[in-house]
Amino acid sequence: MSACSQQNLTNLTPAVWQCLVAKAASYGVTVSSNSGNVTKSGFTIAWNYDPASQTGNIQCTDSPWWAPCSMINSKISGIAKGCGAN
Repeated sequence: MSACSQQNLTNLTPAVWQCLVAKAASYGVTVSSNSGNVTKSGFTIAWNYDPASQTGNIQCTDSPWWAPCSMINSKISGIAKGCGAN
């Protein structure tokens, strides 16, 4: 499947970023740097976090055929907002 739209996040304080890292870990995804990408269960997620500006972005760049971008982006957005990002 093609890439989903990139989600730009604000209010990424260190605490919010750590919350996102912990949520990723709960899905079996290890985030060990401020930028990178990982593939797990057919989903490839790329991220970039700028601690100086407290902004970042997350994008699903590949996914299984059965997972529409609307579902993927809704899940990512819900997790980000649950951690306090805008």
